[in-house]
Amino acid sequence: MAHTSVEAVADLADAELSLGRADTAAAHLTALLAEQPVHERAAALLMDALGAQGRQADALALYERVRETLADDLGTDPGTALRERHLSLLRAERPALTSSSNLPAPLTSFIGRDEDLARIHTLLAAGRLVTVLGPGGAGKTRLAVEAARRHEYRDGAWMIDLASVIEPAKVSAAVLAGIRGGARFEARMRVVGDELDVLVDQLVGRESLLLVDNCEHLIDAVAHLVATLLSRCPGLRVLATSREALAVDGEALVPLGPLALPGPNDDVEQARRVASVRLFTERAAAVRPGFDVDETTLPEVRRVVRGLDGMPLALELAAARLRTLSLPELADGLSDRFQLLTSGSRTALPRHRTLRAVIAWSWDLLSEHERTVAERVSILPGGVTLASAAAVCAEIPAAEIPELIAGLVDRSLLQLASDPGRYRMLETLREYGIDRLRETGDLDTVRDLAAGYFAELMARCDPQLRGPGQLAAIRVVSAEYDNALAALRWRCDTGDATGAVALALNLTWYWLMFARHPDAAYWLGEALAVPGGEPTPDRDCAQAIYLVNRVDARPGTTAEAAEIRELVDRLLAYPVLPVRVRALTVLPLAILQEEETALAILEALVDDVWLAGLAHMFRAQVAENAGELDKMRTAVDVALACFRQASDRWGQATRTAVTRPTAAVRRRPRRRAGRPARGPVAGRRVRLAQPQRRGLQRPPLDRPVPAARRRRPDDRDDRLGRERANSPEMLALVNAWEAVFRMRLGELDRARKLLDDAERGLHSGTRFPADHARTLVGNVRAVLCLETGDLADAEKAVEKAYAAALKTRDLPIMSQVAVTTAALAQAHGRHHEAAVLLGAAARLRGTHDRTNRYVHELTYRGRAALGEETFATAYDKGWELDGKTAVTEVDPARLRA
Repeated sequence: MAHTSVEAVADLADAELSLGRADTAAAHLTALLAEQPVHERAAALLMDALGAQGRQADALALYERVRETLADDLGTDPGTALRERHLSLLRAERPALTSSSNLPAPLTSFIGRDEDLARIHTLLAAGRLVTVLGPGGAGKTRLAVEAARRHEYRDGAWMIDLASVIEPAKVSAAVLAGIRGGARFEARMRVVGDELDVLVDQLVGRESLLLVDNCEHLIDAVAHLVATLLSRCPGLRVLATSREALAVDGEALVPLGPLALPGPNDDVEQARRVASVRLFTERAAAVRPGFDVDETTLPEVRRVVRGLDGMPLALELAAARLRTLSLPELADGLSDRFQLLTSGSRTALPRHRTLRAVIAWSWDLLSEHERTVAERVSILPGGVTLASAAAVCAEIPAAEIPELIAGLVDRSLLQLASDPGRYRMLETLREYGIDRLRETGDLDTVRDLAAGYFAELMARCDPQLRGPGQLAAIRVVSAEYDNALAALRWRCDTGDATGAVALALNLTWYWLMFARHPDAAYWLGEALAVPGGEPTPDRDCAQAIYLVNRVDARPGTTAEAAEIRELVDRLLAYPVLPVRVRALTVLPLAILQEEETALAILEALVDDVWLAGLAHMFRAQVAENAGELDKMRTAVDVALACFRQASDRWGQATRTAVTRPTAAVRRRPRRRAGRPARGPVAGRRVRLAQPQRRGLQRPPLDRPVPAARRRRPDDRDDRLGRERANSPEMLALVNAWEAVFRMRLGELDRARKLLDDAERGLHSGTRFPADHARTLVGNVRAVLCLETGDLADAEKAVEKAYAAALKTRDLPIMSQVAVTTAALAQAHGRHHEAAVLLGAAARLRGTHDRTNRYVHELTYRGRAALGEETFATAYDKGWELDGKTAVTEVDPARLRA
């Protein structure tokens, strides 16, 4: 009876089909198949009904469901009637396309990527296969859709999304279903050849574009299908998106990286033009009306977009969180970005709804060894080389590492860095890899391996920094600097006092060469703070270098001086010291202002040519500070010869830096000179003698500024100066020098503001070059007051500059104050004293300055007021003073006597 009932329903449906009632027949047959899923006659009739309604894709999908059910339940294949209907559908006449495209309409604006769009257009015009490559969340799909929408194809552009296709055999069917405009075809075809023939038949003779999206998990199947279609369909072009290349002949690649990021010193207007900021701002405004980038929000916006590597999906997920979080909360929460960014679009694919899912999709496609390498190199903040990858992947044969690294590059998980042989991983990918290591319990082991490798590498590079291998060693240390610091941090955190001090010491000469005093002070302090370290030559040497580089390098109390003395005695008592330690024993003596003792120690180290060069360079600096330029030049010449013998380029360059500023000021001003040219500050000719002091080089202040270069404070030159100023003291110097330029341009109010800023920055600073900076700022302030006729404030300012110059114990620095004091004396009509002060300034400088137009101007006025001979006599009186007496003579307080 049941069989009779089923057949009766099938007969009824067959009759309805013959009467053209396909919809009624389909309803009856659908209900029947729900109860009898393997009834082949009912399935065949339902395929006829669906075909009659134009639902060929649904009919093909029905066939696959029945075929799979028959195979699973009965272990058999479909019968002849069912197979014939299936092939008939596949070989049907090409339908007239009802639409020229199935590309999705955009729901949001497209931002950035103009160069990438242009590249895709050019490549598709010249070739027929373009693959957009990039990591998950880089915006590959959106870019490809936008590129397809912006170009007209005669027979349409068709998007095929392979994200939900699991089996390689289903690729052809999915493409066929996509270009027919039906539902996604999730079927595995057994007659692949017939299916491919039908697909070719659909595309041949047409000029169209296939946008094949999300190819990475089916890469081989997609590659073979695309190669076949392109060879058999001359008018076809293919635009693919994938996390790795298809590797098909004729393929052109468009690698997709992060969106452009704002610079650390970009102002609001500049930041608003940057693609990553534009994207984040627009999406944020969609969930929080009125959101914009301004002076208040810019710092946090910069933190967000830079912290998320400028990756579009991550930025969109972050912007969505502003529904419930403030901007500062969002920026602070990026330390746990995978927990934070979990609120994607409900309509997106599951792997695009959270940041973790996006990366997990890529990770799951890797082989076991590829995952191991990806996770382990993620702990390296400064990038990875083949050698460092092998070091942290000790259980993987080193011979396999190059291929595994190349595989990660191909899959967009590593990017080629600018340095040859170096690769970088985006910060978000690094965080994911570190989380994976933490979950498996391998994180500490891998960090130990990395710390050991980079400690050994720095130990090899350190001696090379002082010899013929210097340039190569500098390149290595610079490239691996962030990784070395990460290793040092790990040794400190794990309580490895000996290892931390050793690694920090191997970085000290690099810090010295590049004047990274804040880094030296911080990291030496961290290493020395690790409990358990016993006194050793290395530890005492580290303490000495720390004392020199710390914020306050001058002993403030008797107890501190005694501590430094004890350290010196301990260092000198060691019977054998490494070269580096022997050289650096003089540093605490310099703090104690015992230069002669330090010189005696260095000059005893004649057994090492490099140490001998260092000793003579130290003597040259002592002589320069004392204004003894002849002694300085002699010492520098000897040092140069030693450094040349040692092949130390840094030492040779240091010689040039010491001697160049004094080379132009050796000659005494001519007694009979014409009136000096007027300076660019109309009628006032303000100039300060500023020889280079330990890297603080004098810009060409005595040259007129061409009008074309008279830029405003918002120009890039101004910002670059502040970027270079990596400490309050250096920023104060930059501000003071700019104030000098502003005075030259007549912008006195701007100059005054810059000096106010500089003084605030120096309020409590004691680290070098704080006293030098105070001297400069006070001197410039005094000149500014002289410009405006405020003699009382000029006197106060120059007295402050004098007090600061005394602390520097640097006579050429004091000579600058002496010149300004001479100008103040002239302003009071005391021309004779001004002439003496100019001579004393020359004595402090060690030579007569023939380059400073301010000195020339004061000299001209003095000669005009006193006469040639009287002025010369007064000038010689100052010139003939000894250094100590000259320091006393130029005290501006003496003008009040």
